[in-house]
Amino acid sequence: MLLKVMSVDDSKTINTHLSYIFQDFPEVEWVGHAYTIKEAQKLIVIHNPDVILLDIMVNEESGFDLLDFVKSNYPSTVVYMLSNVTDTFYINKSREMGAYGFIDKSFEFYSINHILKSLYQVKFCDN
Repeated sequence: MLLKVMSVDDSKTINTHLSYIFQDFPEVEWVGHAYTIKEAQKLIVIHNPDVILLDIMVNEESGFDLLDFVKSNYPSTVVYMLSNVTDTFYINKSREMGAYGFIDKSFEFYSINHILKSLYQVKFCDN
């Protein structure tokens, strides 16, 4: 079984870095990357991912709007907010709205691999 993961970020650099991370993790099926909230909603409906890595700001749009959409329509989907904006307000708002965690792109980016391995273990191996 594969852990279906998608990312939502307006940075092509982040997209490239994530593709390298996912290559090293054969248990992950990367179902896509969205550069806008609208693209993200389409991918979510099509693929129903297990995990979404979501930036707080996506091309002048709020990632919190997408987080609300996901939690309202796909409550079992795990969402990690992924951002350079690490103000306590945004971290707390992420948690309050149902995000599973918060990843600081500047200092914690490479923890994504460990996070995905842990989520895979919980979903498929600890039953």
